Amino acid sequence: MKKRKFTAFVLGLAMTVMCCAAGLVGCGAKIADPERLNAFADQLAMFMMGNDPFGWNAFSATPEQSFGYERDDDASWYSYSAISESDIDLMSSVMNSFNKQFKKYDGSAFTGMDAVTYRSIQYTLDTYRAYFGSDYAYDMIVLSGSYISSEGGYVASFADSFENYTFRTEADVKELLSITSSTQDVFATYLDFANDRIAAGYPLYDSTVIAMQDYLDDVTAKGEEYYLYAFANNKIDAAEFLEADKKTYYKNAYKNALDKFMLGVERLSSGLDAYKGRVENTDKSYLAAAGKAGKAYYEWLFAGRTGMRNVDFIALYNELVDAYREYRTAMDAIVSVVDGAADDDPTLYADFNAYVAGEKVLLGLTDPEAILEYLKVAARNIVPDLETVPEIDFKYMDETVAAISNTVAYYVKSPVDDLNSPEHITLNPAALENNPEDLLTVIAHEGYPGHLYARVKSKEAGESLLTATISSLAFTEGWAKYVELAVLDNIAKDTTDAALKLYARYKKFDTLSGYISAVLNDINVNYFGATAQSLAGGSVTVDDAREFIGFYMEMPAAYVPYGYGMYVVYDLHETAQKALGANYDEVRFNDALLSEGMGPTLVRIRQVAADFVEANKAA
Repeated sequence: MKKRKFTAFVLGLAMTVMCCAAGLVGCGAKIADPERLNAFADQLAMFMMGNDPFGWNAFSATPEQSFGYERDDDASWYSYSAISESDIDLMSSVMNSFNKQFKKYDGSAFTGMDAVTYRSIQYTLDTYRAYFGSDYAYDMIVLSGSYISSEGGYVASFADSFENYTFRTEADVKELLSITSSTQDVFATYLDFANDRIAAGYPLYDSTVIAMQDYLDDVTAKGEEYYLYAFANNKIDAAEFLEADKKTYYKNAYKNALDKFMLGVERLSSGLDAYKGRVENTDKSYLAAAGKAGKAYYEWLFAGRTGMRNVDFIALYNELVDAYREYRTAMDAIVSVVDGAADDDPTLYADFNAYVAGEKVLLGLTDPEAILEYLKVAARNIVPDLETVPEIDFKYMDETVAAISNTVAYYVKSPVDDLNSPEHITLNPAALENNPEDLLTVIAHEGYPGHLYARVKSKEAGESLLTATISSLAFTEGWAKYVELAVLDNIAKDTTDAALKLYARYKKFDTLSGYISAVLNDINVNYFGATAQSLAGGSVTVDDAREFIGFYMEMPAAYVPYGYGMYVVYDLHETAQKALGANYDEVRFNDALLSEGMGPTLVRIRQVAADFVEANKAA
């Protein structure tokens, strides 16, 4: 729902897609041709990506040649466009048409990455057929919009996207210029989104509107000192394919385009004044206030992130509570050991507490480059070597975005059609300055052997465009969170420093319990509908509870891939290790988990783990 001009896009492509899909598969016997399956997958991926220039720029180095993508001469930033019930019915029909064609393929005939592609098609169609076929589809569309949020919404997203847009040709330079200029008019459409929220009975809360305005006003206060002005010049200077006169021209053009961006930001901020006073107190989350529609949307989000459908959330909640208590008990046991050493080993006691306080960092490593080199070596105990050696660099968020962002770091996926493309990890300088003790595990998560490693390995295996662009996030993030735990386990195993050994184990269980706690909070606020009044009590005031709800309400199910995904992947390792004993091999097990790319569903990855255990039991 975040593509620009969505209604026109749907109406313009629907019949074309149905015809193309029908043209790819004929009647008769089940189809077992991998080439036709992959052509069908590409067709579905192209439909799902639509005319999103940022998606195409990120996922393909040569989209025109590799996939037949046609650029939009009037490329624009994401605008809000109302969608009608008839549009929803049309999308449901399109998805059902894709599904009808897909059923003509023989899933049992495919192996390797072709089988992965088959499952990716099935996952994608199941997910979006459930969305557009829901009785609450319209409500879900309105509730899912993040055009306006406490973290700057789509305006903040524009800055991130601008940074990560790659200049490969002059066509890219022109495209981003057109997109930047469009923001003057596009940002105003977010007020239409606010109107539609009101009409649907889901007005924005004052807490969201005021925080959005604060962000927008911080941007406009900087004027031409806003970082994108200098960033654009540097981006153009680095474009070696442009002659000097062209660089001068584009620098002036981008300056004018960013002036339009500033006008758009200012107008959106002032326009939001009219939307304050609708809901003054954040007493419950947006989804809780939406009742049955909110529950339906949360269930769809959870299913989309995990691949698990018809979940019993009470049973799931209780399972996670038990896990949380187990990991907290393990932490308490470590603290008891440390406290018991206060007199006999004061150095251990002092050093452990220095680690906990952030005064000491893991292995004394604080330089990102040095950490990456350490992790490349340490990763050999966790995963097999890559066939290629990717070029990796670090970038840093702008301070305006970094100051309000919950993101510590992120990895931008590299193109599927360029195996040797450079890889980038972006760090939040504000978060790292405050929490340098997390830098090693953050780079393990985003880089080696986390997202970046898994991404390159997937490309080496020959993943499809569909698998690269649409995946179940719970394994993707669960794997990267598990990697943090695995690195901590390796540190604890290898070090002779007693305080570091204990702290690495403590941090492992702290990570597990902390992210599981976030999932529990998310379910409580966004699914069970906890209110500020129900959460208040003891030292927790109603205002404290409102702030707590405000933190989770604009990102429902966001912690599920991290907390629940990590819990599942960690449990799979523990289960396999206990079942296989001496036959367990960490590198081989992880190689099997990553054999289906970055994003199989949790349902599928449980089967992969079970198959590995069965195949490696002692004779």
